[in-house]
Amino acid sequence: MFVWSRKHVWVLGVLCLAQVLDSVDVTIVNVALPAMQDELGFSAETLSWVINAYMVVFGGFLLLGGRLGDLYGHRRVLLGGVALFTVASAAAGFAQDGWLLVAARAVQGLGAAFIAPMTLALIALIFPEGPPRNRAFAVWGAATGAASTVGLIAGGLFADGPGWRWIFFVNLPVGVLLLIAGRLLPAGVRSARTARGFDLIGALTSTAGVGLLAFTVLQSDDWSSPRTVGLLAIAVVLLGYFVLHEARIAREPLVALRLFGIRSLLGANAIQALRGAAMFAVFYFATLYLQGVLGYSALETGLAYVPLTLILIVASSLGPALVRRFGMRLVIAAGALVTAGGLLMFTGLTPDGTLAGDVMPALLVVGLGLGVIVVPLTTAALAGVPASDSGVASSLLNVSAQLGGALGLAVLSSLVIRATAGRLADDEAVVGGYRLGFGVAAGLMAAVVVIALTVLHNGREQS
Repeated sequence: MFVWSRKHVWVLGVLCLAQVLDSVDVTIVNVALPAMQDELGFSAETLSWVINAYMVVFGGFLLLGGRLGDLYGHRRVLLGGVALFTVASAAAGFAQDGWLLVAARAVQGLGAAFIAPMTLALIALIFPEGPPRNRAFAVWGAATGAASTVGLIAGGLFADGPGWRWIFFVNLPVGVLLLIAGRLLPAGVRSARTARGFDLIGALTSTAGVGLLAFTVLQSDDWSSPRTVGLLAIAVVLLGYFVLHEARIAREPLVALRLFGIRSLLGANAIQALRGAAMFAVFYFATLYLQGVLGYSALETGLAYVPLTLILIVASSLGPALVRRFGMRLVIAAGALVTAGGLLMFTGLTPDGTLAGDVMPALLVVGLGLGVIVVPLTTAALAGVPASDSGVASSLLNVSAQLGGALGLAVLSSLVIRATAGRLADDEAVVGGYRLGFGVAAGLMAAVVVIALTVLHNGREQS
C-alpha cells in the first residue's frame, strides 16, 4: 500500500518546479517583445521568431526526448535538459544580436523538449495508479496552469523594471537549484533495449516532420499559397515515412506503434490537441481584446489572468475526488462542456465591454472547465502504458498539446483575419472577429465531449 512521505512531497516539488521552468518560458517572453524589438532591431516579420524558434524546436524534439528518457534513464535526461535550458537562458540574456537571441531560444526549446516529458514520466513511475497518482497529477496540473499566468505577470514586471534580459536571467538560479535538488529523483526505468541503441532514422524523420509542421503552421498566413502547401506536403511525407519506418523497418522503434492500440492513449491525445487549441485561443484573443480594445497595458493584462490561475488550481485539485466518484470519461466530458459554455460567454463581447462584467466571468468558467480536465486526461493518457514507454507516451501528450494549440490558433487566427480584413480600424468588426474565434473554439470543446463519451473508458476502477 502506498504511503505518502516527506520524500514524495519533495520529489513532486522538484518535478513541478521543472515543469514550471518550461511553462513559464512559453508566456513570459510575450509581453517583453516590444522592448526586445527596440533594443535588438527586430523587424515586424522576424520578431515572431523569438517565440517560434522555441515552439518549433520544442515540438520537434519532444518524441526524441521522451524516448531518450526511456532508454537512458528519466532523471539523467531531465537533468541534462535542465542544464541545457539554463545555459541557453544565460546566452539569451546576454545576446547582443537578434539572431543570437533566436538561436538561444531554439536551444531553450531543445532543453524543454527533454524536460517536459520526463516530469510526467517520473510522476507515473513514482506514484502508483489510483489516488496517489491522481493527486500528484493534480498538483502538477495546478503548477502548470499557474506558471502560464505567472509568466505573463513576471514578463510585465521585468520589462517595466530591470529590463527584458532578466526574463532569462531569472532562470539561472532556478536551473541550478533543480540540478542540485534533482539528485532526490529516482533514476527511472531504463529499457533493456539501451544496449542496442535507439532508432536514429526514426528520431530524425519524426523530429524533421513535426518541426516542419510546427514551423509551417506558425508562419503561414495564407493556407492556399504554394509555399505553405509544399511545406505541409513535405511534412506529411516525412511523418508518413516515419510511421512506415516504425512499423516495418526499425528494429528498435522510437515509438512502438502498439501504443496506438491503447484506446485511452489515442483518445487522450485527441482531446489534448483540442484542449490546447481552446486554451491558446483564450489567451490570444482575450489578450488582444483587453489591450487592443479596452486599452489595458501588458502588466494589467497579466494581472487580469490571476483569477483564472486561481480557479485552474482549485479545479485541478478537485480532479482526483471527481475521478473517484464519476470516472475519467464523465469528468472530462463535463469539464469540456463547462469550457465550451465559458467560450460561448465570450461571444457576447462588445467594443464597450468591461473586464469585470464581460471578460472575467467567462475566464472563470473556462478556467473551471479546463482545470477539471487536467488530472483525468493525464491519467487516461498514461493508464495501461508500460513503464518502459512512459517517457514517449508523455511526449505524445506534450506534442498533441503543442501542435494542437499551434495549429488551432493558426486556423482560428486565419478565420478572424479574414472576417476583419480591411476593417481593422472598426472596433465592432474586430470584436466580431474575436467572437467568431471564441465560437469556433467552443465547437472544438464540444467535440471533446463526444470523444470523451465515445472513446475513453470510464476508468473508475483505476482511481
